[in-house]
Amino acid sequence: MKLAIEGMDGSGKTTIGREIAKHYDLMYIDKPLHYFFEDSEENGYADLMAVANRVYKIKDSAIRAWFIGMGNILCFRKFENFIVDRHFASNYFWNGDMNSDAVFKSMIDIVGVPDLTILLYATPQTRRQRMMLRDKNDKDLNDPEKFQDGYDKMLYFLQNFSIPYICVNTENKSIEEVLEEIYFEIDKIKGKSIVRK
Repeated sequence: MKLAIEGMDGSGKTTIGREIAKHYDLMYIDKPLHYFFEDSEENGYADLMAVANRVYKIKDSAIRAWFIGMGNILCFRKFENFIVDRHFASNYFWNGDMNSDAVFKSMIDIVGVPDLTILLYATPQTRRQRMMLRDKNDKDLNDPEKFQDGYDKMLYFLQNFSIPYICVNTENKSIEEVLEEIYFEIDKIKGKSIVRK
């Protein structure tokens, strides 16, 4: 089973993603680009991230989309049962436009789509509060881009590219309530035979 968990910063992706991974005995993937290197090659990853920080500033959205998507392509080709924290929908939020649509179509043609994408929703106010509780010195708290709503664009992508998804509102819900809702949907999929491209 291949799952993706999506949402804006502070929506609960890491907490919920790790719990799903434990529950279904899945590998949890947080930074897909990291898997281009073995654990012993931390310097290689640091070098790659230095390049990534420069790529993020390139104006051409198609180049940014390809670069970020490489990690997802690698993970889909290398691993079988996992949940990945951020996948094509997040990439599309930051890099999706008319110039990059063909790139996303190509990536999907190469690796297919997750069996389910779980999109977690929370308002910008709630997400900011959660991030402050997690780390009041988080530099992202001073980045207004991190507090865009973002969900309309992610939903557009998931629907337009025919990616199976659920959207779960995490506002005023406990972790257990959110997980119960997600487990119900995953179990429905597990009850069917999963067919991939």
